[in-house]
Amino acid sequence: MYLICGEALFDLFGADTSGTSVGFDGRIGGSPFNVAMGLARLGEDAAFFGGISKDVLGEKLVGKLRDEGVSDRFVVRSDYLTTLSLVQQDPDGQPAYTFYGANAADRMLTEADLPVFGTSPSFIHIGSYTALTEPVASALKTLIAREHARCLISFDPNIRPTVVADMDKWRRNTSAIVPYTDVIKVSDEDLALIAPGEPVEAIARDWLAEGSKLVIVTRGKDGASAYTAHSEASVPGIAVDVVDTVGAGDTFQAALLSGLKTLGADNRAGLTALDPAQLTRLLTFCTQAAAITCSRRGADLPTRADLEKEGCSLV
Repeated sequence: MYLICGEALFDLFGADTSGTSVGFDGRIGGSPFNVAMGLARLGEDAAFFGGISKDVLGEKLVGKLRDEGVSDRFVVRSDYLTTLSLVQQDPDGQPAYTFYGANAADRMLTEADLPVFGTSPSFIHIGSYTALTEPVASALKTLIAREHARCLISFDPNIRPTVVADMDKWRRNTSAIVPYTDVIKVSDEDLALIAPGEPVEAIARDWLAEGSKLVIVTRGKDGASAYTAHSEASVPGIAVDVVDTVGAGDTFQAALLSGLKTLGADNRAGLTALDPAQLTRLLTFCTQAAAITCSRRGADLPTRADLEKEGCSLV
Protein backbone atom coordinates (compact mmCIF):
# COMPACT_ATOMS: atom_id res chain seq x y z
CA MET A 1 0.00 0.00 0.00
CA TYR A 2 1.04 3.56 -0.73
CA LEU A 3 0.08 6.02 2.02
CA ILE A 4 -0.11 9.57 0.64
CA CYS A 5 -0.17 12.29 3.29
CA GLY A 6 -1.08 15.96 3.09
CA GLU A 7 -3.54 18.49 1.80
CA ALA A 8 -6.91 18.12 0.12
CA LEU A 9 -8.52 21.26 -1.27
CA PHE A 10 -10.37 22.93 -4.11
CA ASP A 11 -8.57 24.78 -6.91
CA LEU A 12 -10.58 27.75 -8.18
CA PHE A 13 -9.73 28.65 -11.77
CA GLY A 14 -10.71 32.22 -12.57
CA ALA A 15 -12.84 32.67 -15.67
CA ASP A 16 -12.77 35.69 -17.96
CA THR A 17 -15.42 38.10 -16.71
CA SER A 18 -16.40 41.71 -17.09
CA GLY A 19 -17.62 44.33 -14.67
CA THR A 20 -17.51 43.58 -10.96
CA SER A 21 -18.38 39.87 -11.09
CA VAL A 22 -15.82 37.06 -10.87
CA GLY A 23 -16.50 33.55 -12.10
CA PHE A 24 -14.63 30.43 -11.02
CA ASP A 25 -14.35 26.84 -12.16
CA GLY A 26 -13.81 24.79 -8.98
CA ARG A 27 -11.77 21.57 -9.26
CA ILE A 28 -10.70 19.09 -6.60
CA GLY A 29 -6.98 19.32 -5.90
CA GLY A 30 -4.10 19.41 -3.46
CA SER A 31 -0.75 17.93 -4.45
CA PRO A 32 -0.83 14.82 -2.19
CA PHE A 33 -4.54 14.27 -2.93
CA ASN A 34 -3.67 14.27 -6.64
CA VAL A 35 -0.82 11.82 -6.12
CA ALA A 36 -3.12 9.39 -4.30
CA MET A 37 -5.68 9.67 -7.08
CA GLY A 38 -2.97 9.23 -9.72
CA LEU A 39 -1.72 6.04 -8.09
CA ALA A 40 -5.23 4.60 -7.97
CA ARG A 41 -5.72 5.42 -11.65
CA LEU A 42 -2.55 3.47 -12.35
CA GLY A 43 -4.06 0.47 -10.60
CA GLU A 44 -2.11 0.80 -7.34
CA ASP A 45 -3.35 0.27 -3.77
CA ALA A 46 -3.37 3.82 -2.42
CA ALA A 47 -4.67 5.35 0.81
CA PHE A 48 -4.89 9.01 1.82
CA PHE A 49 -3.99 10.40 5.24
CA GLY A 50 -5.06 13.99 5.77
CA GLY A 51 -7.55 16.29 7.37
CA ILE A 52 -10.77 16.80 5.42
CA SER A 53 -13.60 19.08 6.46
CA LYS A 54 -17.14 18.00 7.19
CA ASP A 55 -18.34 20.93 5.04
CA VAL A 56 -19.92 20.54 1.60
CA LEU A 57 -16.57 20.69 -0.18
CA GLY A 58 -15.11 18.14 2.21
CA GLU A 59 -17.94 15.77 1.38
CA LYS A 60 -17.02 16.11 -2.29
CA LEU A 61 -13.36 15.39 -1.51
CA VAL A 62 -14.16 12.20 0.39
CA GLY A 63 -16.60 11.18 -2.32
CA LYS A 64 -13.88 11.66 -4.94
CA LEU A 65 -11.45 9.45 -3.01
CA ARG A 66 -14.04 6.69 -2.90
CA ASP A 67 -14.97 7.10 -6.56
CA GLU A 68 -11.31 6.85 -7.57
CA GLY A 69 -10.68 3.78 -5.44
CA VAL A 70 -8.42 5.53 -2.89
CA SER A 71 -8.89 4.25 0.66
CA ASP A 72 -10.22 6.91 3.04
CA ARG A 73 -9.79 4.84 6.20
CA PHE A 74 -7.01 7.15 7.45
CA VAL A 75 -8.84 10.40 6.65
CA VAL A 76 -9.53 12.62 9.68
CA ARG A 77 -12.79 14.58 9.40
CA SER A 78 -13.24 17.84 11.31
CA ASP A 79 -15.37 20.98 11.51
CA TYR A 80 -12.54 23.14 10.16
CA LEU A 81 -13.20 24.49 6.65
CA THR A 82 -11.77 23.29 3.34
CA THR A 83 -8.77 25.12 1.90
CA LEU A 84 -9.37 27.08 -1.32
CA SER A 85 -6.61 27.74 -3.84
CA LEU A 86 -7.05 30.51 -6.39
CA VAL A 87 -5.21 29.51 -9.57
CA GLN A 88 -3.96 32.03 -12.12
CA GLN A 89 -1.91 31.16 -15.20
CA ASP A 90 0.84 32.88 -17.14
CA PRO A 91 0.95 32.77 -20.97
CA ASP A 92 2.87 29.46 -20.85
CA GLY A 93 0.17 27.81 -18.76
CA GLN A 94 2.28 27.84 -15.59
CA PRO A 95 0.05 28.10 -12.51
CA ALA A 96 0.41 30.62 -9.69
CA TYR A 97 -1.50 29.85 -6.51
CA THR A 98 -3.08 32.01 -3.82
CA PHE A 99 -4.22 29.94 -0.84
CA TYR A 100 -7.10 30.65 1.52
CA GLY A 101 -6.50 28.07 4.20
CA ALA A 102 -5.40 29.41 7.57
CA ASN A 103 -6.69 26.97 10.23
CA ALA A 104 -8.28 24.82 7.53
CA ALA A 105 -8.92 21.11 7.99
CA ASP A 106 -5.84 19.92 6.11
CA ARG A 107 -3.48 21.96 8.32
CA MET A 108 -4.94 21.13 11.72
CA LEU A 109 -3.92 17.48 12.19
CA THR A 110 -1.81 16.67 15.25
CA GLU A 111 0.28 13.72 16.39
CA ALA A 112 -2.82 12.35 18.12
CA ASP A 113 -4.35 11.84 14.66
CA LEU A 114 -1.51 9.71 13.29
CA PRO A 115 -2.54 6.29 11.97
CA VAL A 116 -1.39 3.06 13.57
CA PHE A 117 -0.70 0.26 11.09
CA GLY A 118 -1.09 -3.46 11.42
CA THR A 119 1.24 -3.76 8.43
CA SER A 120 3.29 -0.72 7.45
CA PRO A 121 2.78 0.75 3.97
CA SER A 122 5.39 0.04 1.31
CA PHE A 123 5.71 3.80 0.70
CA ILE A 124 4.78 6.88 2.70
CA HIS A 125 4.75 10.08 0.64
CA ILE A 126 4.69 13.61 2.07
CA GLY A 127 5.23 17.07 0.65
CA SER A 128 3.96 20.54 -0.17
CA TYR A 129 2.72 22.98 2.46
CA THR A 130 1.41 20.39 4.93
CA ALA A 131 5.04 19.34 5.43
CA LEU A 132 5.75 22.89 6.66
CA THR A 133 2.64 24.42 8.23
CA GLU A 134 1.79 23.57 11.83
CA PRO A 135 0.50 21.56 13.54
CA VAL A 136 0.26 19.05 10.67
CA ALA A 137 3.96 19.37 9.74
CA SER A 138 5.14 18.15 13.13
CA ALA A 139 2.69 15.25 12.94
CA LEU A 140 4.01 14.19 9.54
CA LYS A 141 7.62 14.42 10.68
CA THR A 142 6.77 12.19 13.63
CA LEU A 143 5.14 9.72 11.25
CA ILE A 144 8.09 9.39 8.89
CA ALA A 145 10.57 9.17 11.77
CA ARG A 146 8.46 6.39 13.31
CA GLU A 147 8.01 4.41 10.09
CA HIS A 148 11.33 5.01 8.33
CA ALA A 149 12.80 1.68 9.44
CA ARG A 150 9.78 -0.23 8.12
CA CYS A 151 8.98 1.40 4.76
CA LEU A 152 10.26 3.77 2.10
CA ILE A 153 9.70 7.51 2.49
CA SER A 154 9.05 9.75 -0.50
CA PHE A 155 9.21 13.55 -0.40
CA ASP A 156 8.31 16.36 -2.79
CA PRO A 157 9.18 19.79 -1.28
CA ASN A 158 6.70 21.49 -3.66
CA ILE A 159 7.43 25.02 -2.42
CA ARG A 160 4.37 27.29 -2.02
CA PRO A 161 5.55 30.89 -1.46
CA THR A 162 1.94 32.12 -1.26
CA VAL A 163 1.41 29.90 1.78
CA VAL A 164 4.72 30.73 3.49
CA ALA A 165 6.81 33.47 1.90
CA ASP A 166 9.94 32.93 4.02
CA MET A 167 12.28 30.78 1.91
CA ASP A 168 14.55 30.21 4.93
CA LYS A 169 11.69 28.27 6.56
CA TRP A 170 11.26 26.13 3.46
CA ARG A 171 15.02 25.59 3.28
CA ARG A 172 15.31 24.55 6.92
CA ASN A 173 12.24 22.35 6.65
CA THR A 174 13.57 20.55 3.58
CA SER A 175 16.90 20.00 5.32
CA ALA A 176 15.12 18.51 8.34
CA ILE A 177 13.12 16.05 6.22
CA VAL A 178 15.81 14.89 3.76
CA PRO A 179 17.63 12.53 6.20
CA TYR A 180 14.41 10.52 6.63
CA THR A 181 13.69 10.19 2.91
CA ASP A 182 14.56 7.51 0.37
CA VAL A 183 13.10 9.15 -2.76
CA ILE A 184 13.05 12.90 -3.40
CA LYS A 185 11.35 14.42 -6.42
CA VAL A 186 11.87 18.17 -6.75
CA SER A 187 11.40 20.72 -9.53
CA ASP A 188 14.18 22.99 -10.71
CA GLU A 189 11.88 25.92 -9.91
CA ASP A 190 11.66 24.84 -6.28
CA LEU A 191 15.44 24.42 -6.09
CA ALA A 192 15.88 27.93 -7.48
CA LEU A 193 13.75 29.22 -4.59
CA ILE A 194 15.41 27.36 -1.72
CA ALA A 195 18.95 27.03 -3.11
CA PRO A 196 19.43 29.88 -5.61
CA GLY A 197 22.58 29.63 -7.67
CA GLU A 198 23.53 26.16 -6.47
CA PRO A 199 24.15 23.53 -9.17
CA VAL A 200 21.34 21.00 -9.34
CA GLU A 201 23.69 18.02 -9.40
CA ALA A 202 25.53 19.29 -6.32
CA ILE A 203 22.26 19.53 -4.39
CA ALA A 204 21.28 16.02 -5.46
CA ARG A 205 24.67 14.65 -4.41
CA ASP A 206 24.39 16.35 -1.01
CA TRP A 207 20.96 14.78 -0.44
CA LEU A 208 22.27 11.37 -1.46
CA ALA A 209 25.13 11.77 1.00
CA GLU A 210 22.57 12.50 3.72
CA GLY A 211 20.86 9.16 3.15
CA SER A 212 18.45 9.49 0.23
CA LYS A 213 18.71 6.73 -2.35
CA LEU A 214 17.15 8.43 -5.39
CA VAL A 215 16.85 12.12 -6.24
CA ILE A 216 14.90 13.26 -9.28
CA VAL A 217 14.87 16.82 -10.56
CA THR A 218 12.11 17.81 -12.99
CA ARG A 219 12.58 20.66 -15.46
CA GLY A 220 9.12 21.08 -16.94
CA LYS A 221 9.25 21.17 -20.73
CA ASP A 222 13.00 20.49 -20.58
CA GLY A 223 12.65 17.00 -19.13
CA ALA A 224 14.07 15.47 -15.96
CA SER A 225 17.20 14.01 -14.39
CA ALA A 226 17.71 11.20 -11.88
CA TYR A 227 20.61 10.58 -9.50
CA THR A 228 21.62 7.66 -7.29
CA ALA A 229 24.90 7.06 -5.52
CA HIS A 230 26.18 5.09 -8.52
CA SER A 231 24.09 6.11 -11.55
CA GLU A 232 22.43 9.04 -13.24
CA ALA A 233 20.28 9.68 -16.30
CA SER A 234 18.41 12.49 -18.03
CA VAL A 235 15.60 12.64 -20.57
CA PRO A 236 14.30 15.54 -22.67
CA GLY A 237 10.83 16.97 -22.37
CA ILE A 238 7.92 15.88 -24.53
CA ALA A 239 6.24 18.37 -26.86
CA VAL A 240 2.54 18.78 -26.08
CA ASP A 241 -0.18 21.35 -26.68
CA VAL A 242 -0.37 22.70 -23.13
CA VAL A 243 -3.80 23.47 -21.72
CA ASP A 244 -2.32 24.06 -18.28
CA THR A 245 0.34 22.42 -16.11
CA VAL A 246 -1.77 21.98 -12.97
CA GLY A 247 -1.14 18.49 -11.62
CA ALA A 248 1.78 17.73 -13.92
CA GLY A 249 4.24 17.35 -11.05
CA ASP A 250 1.75 15.23 -9.12
CA THR A 251 1.30 13.00 -12.17
CA PHE A 252 5.06 12.60 -12.42
CA GLN A 253 5.15 11.70 -8.71
CA ALA A 254 2.42 9.07 -8.99
CA ALA A 255 4.04 7.54 -12.07
CA LEU A 256 7.39 7.54 -10.26
CA LEU A 257 6.09 5.66 -7.21
CA SER A 258 4.22 3.17 -9.36
CA GLY A 259 7.16 2.78 -11.73
CA LEU A 260 9.61 2.02 -8.94
CA LYS A 261 7.47 -0.92 -7.89
CA THR A 262 7.31 -2.17 -11.49
CA LEU A 263 11.12 -2.03 -11.67
CA GLY A 264 11.47 -3.90 -8.38
CA ALA A 265 12.89 -0.80 -6.68
CA ASP A 266 10.34 -0.64 -3.89
CA ASN A 267 13.03 -1.34 -1.28
CA ARG A 268 16.33 0.36 -0.43
CA ALA A 269 18.51 -2.24 -2.10
CA GLY A 270 16.44 -1.98 -5.27
CA LEU A 271 16.68 1.81 -5.30
CA THR A 272 20.46 1.69 -4.90
CA ALA A 273 20.78 -0.86 -7.70
CA LEU A 274 18.96 1.18 -10.37
CA ASP A 275 21.19 1.49 -13.42
CA PRO A 276 21.22 4.28 -16.05
CA ALA A 277 19.03 2.30 -18.48
CA GLN A 278 16.38 1.70 -15.82
CA LEU A 279 16.50 5.33 -14.71
CA THR A 280 16.03 6.45 -18.33
CA ARG A 281 13.01 4.18 -18.75
CA LEU A 282 11.55 5.42 -15.49
CA LEU A 283 12.03 9.11 -16.34
CA THR A 284 10.54 8.60 -19.80
CA PHE A 285 7.48 6.89 -18.32
CA CYS A 286 6.97 9.69 -15.78
CA THR A 287 7.52 12.46 -18.34
CA GLN A 288 5.03 10.93 -20.75
CA ALA A 289 2.45 10.65 -18.00
CA ALA A 290 2.93 14.30 -17.01
CA ALA A 291 2.60 15.38 -20.65
CA ILE A 292 -0.86 13.82 -20.82
CA THR A 293 -1.98 15.84 -17.80
CA CYS A 294 -0.63 19.04 -19.38
CA SER A 295 -2.94 18.45 -22.36
CA ARG A 296 -6.02 18.59 -20.07
CA ARG A 297 -7.69 21.22 -17.93
CA GLY A 298 -6.87 20.95 -14.23
CA ALA A 299 -5.35 18.00 -12.41
CA ASP A 300 -6.89 15.29 -14.60
CA LEU A 301 -4.29 12.57 -14.16
CA PRO A 302 -4.02 9.69 -16.67
CA THR A 303 -5.20 6.15 -16.10
CA ARG A 304 -3.15 3.08 -16.95
CA ALA A 305 -5.29 2.75 -20.10
CA ASP A 306 -4.46 6.35 -21.10
CA LEU A 307 -0.76 5.58 -20.84
CA GLU A 308 -1.02 2.33 -22.76
CA LYS A 309 -2.94 4.13 -25.50
CA GLU A 310 0.05 6.44 -25.89
CA GLY A 311 2.46 3.52 -25.91
CA CYS A 312 3.79 4.45 -22.50
CA SER A 313 4.85 1.46 -20.42
CA LEU A 314 7.72 0.19 -18.28
CA VAL A 315 7.15 -3.47 -19.15
